[in-house]
Amino acid sequence: MKNVLKQKEFPSKKDIILYIVTVFISAVLLFVGHKVAYDKSTMFLGGYDDGACSAVVTKIVDIKTEDITIDGTLSGQDKTVVFECLVKSGELKGKTVTAIETISVYDMVPLDEVKVGSRILIVENPDENAEHDYFMHDYNRLTPVWILGLIFIALILIFGKMKGVNTIISLGFTCVAVFAVFVPAVLSAKNIYLWAIITCVYIIAMTLTITNGYSKKTLAAVIGCSSGVIVSGVLTLIFRSYMNLSGITSEDSIYIKEFNVDLHALIFAGIILGSVGAVMDVSVSISSSLKELHDQIETPTFFKLVRSGITIGRDIMGTMANTLVLAYIGCELAGTLLSVVYSSSLTTLFSREQIVEELLQALVGSISILLTIPLTAVVSSALYMEKKTKHKKKERKKYDKDYVEPADEPSLFEKKNNE
Repeated sequence: MKNVLKQKEFPSKKDIILYIVTVFISAVLLFVGHKVAYDKSTMFLGGYDDGACSAVVTKIVDIKTEDITIDGTLSGQDKTVVFECLVKSGELKGKTVTAIETISVYDMVPLDEVKVGSRILIVENPDENAEHDYFMHDYNRLTPVWILGLIFIALILIFGKMKGVNTIISLGFTCVAVFAVFVPAVLSAKNIYLWAIITCVYIIAMTLTITNGYSKKTLAAVIGCSSGVIVSGVLTLIFRSYMNLSGITSEDSIYIKEFNVDLHALIFAGIILGSVGAVMDVSVSISSSLKELHDQIETPTFFKLVRSGITIGRDIMGTMANTLVLAYIGCELAGTLLSVVYSSSLTTLFSREQIVEELLQALVGSISILLTIPLTAVVSSALYMEKKTKHKKKERKKYDKDYVEPADEPSLFEKKNNE
């Protein structure tokens, strides 16, 4: 028992070398992918936020208000807040400057009024005749994000220990793969279908290998998950065309089209990238469960393991399907509510492209989960039973080699003659 515990707690030299090699290869692939995909002419072109500096509001100097009337009716007030702030970054770092915040009734998304201590972003006023040289661009929300991220990492390390470290590394590589490889590839007008598939395959293989190591369990999960994602992609291509989707569901879609982005391909990429996490979770759960079952049962068979895998999958599929549906609805909740308000019937509501696209994402993702269950169960059972079969053949060969045929006993007639 002590030896078993030691083996589990301290990985072998071979495992450590393979782990380091996996991390290194993952990093190299990301570096090469980024170099191929990145096009400087389409990244961070800037706009009104050119030269934005972070600052902290130190003093409210003045607040000016102006009544806005439309057709003789008071519709609201425009507000101008003059304040002093200490610049925290950029060329003016350490200096105190005066800036303004303008809150208008015509703003689609008005910012909250600044207060002393507010962390903000300021930019230089392009109007040379303006009374103040700087104005508030937005709130600086990076610090809270970092704090929440550190809390998340700390909890993973506390509860997961070494598995937590693997999770953080794989999650980091996943984020880099999406934001430093896939996104630049899309903006550089490269083949979105190809780069989406490459990104998904990389994420699946990298995540499962780093978190679970090199084993048949990992191989089964990779094959099962990849199969589910392929199904997801094929279904998306079929039904996207059948539903006559244009890919334009918001103002963002219209603006991004100016960069020669194929919106039809973007639907495909969004669906398979959105479903890969849930599909990976299902495939790992089934392959791990069947591995444990195979090791614990005295006489496992291929069909026993497949049946058990499908039974386990039935318990998983309900929650996973709900996860996908609720995730997609939650991301577009405001748009969904607006679609409901401006629809006269269920027919018109479920014919709106925005609603249909969300349903397509949820349904295709759920179907891929359902098909991943039997696929992973079959692949896992075949791989695990192959080991058992080889072991039995080896034992049989050893038995045949050591077997000595017993000598024939003399008959009663022979015994009497010998006497």
